[in-house]
Amino acid sequence: MSESELSPRPERKNLLLRMLINEMLTQVRDLRNEATPMSPLEREQAEEALERIMIQVRSEAVRGTSD
Repeated sequence: MSESELSPRPERKNLLLRMLINEMLTQVRDLRNEATPMSPLEREQAEEALERIMIQVRSEAVRGTSD
């Protein structure tokens, strides 16, 4: 990830939220670029990882609106 992707633009002041979204997008891209089909266990683990990130994104987004 480049430094410019990590530094918040004026409309992206919540750096933690931006980092979580970037992590989620990276995982989605990695899954999409998988050369071989995933086993049921690998798919379950990938879905759990994305769900964990989405929970963090929602939590941070809600917390950010109350500041």
